[in-house]
Amino acid sequence: MSMNKKGCPICGYADITVLDDFSCTTFEICACCGSESGVEFDLHSTPEHLAKIRRKWVKQDNCKWWGNKKLIPPNWNPKEQMELANIKIPQ
Repeated sequence: MSMNKKGCPICGYADITVLDDFSCTTFEICACCGSESGVEFDLHSTPEHLAKIRRKWVKQDNCKWWGNKKLIPPNWNPKEQMELANIKIPQ
């Protein structure tokens, strides 16, 4: 599996670095969905594993912004964010 260094593989939030230059996890927590690189997922996580975490965020947490509310981007739409990141939205 190929994971991008930037952007959350769970929700598509762009303002996070999940892998460093050596493809090691950064342990950065996504302000959007609260997933932590190196804890919930890493370079070797399967698409099924990522989908399971994403499904919980979408279904149970209703795509709720996890971090500081002051950091929510203007006109933020979690479904559009996932679409822009080419992430399949759980049904």
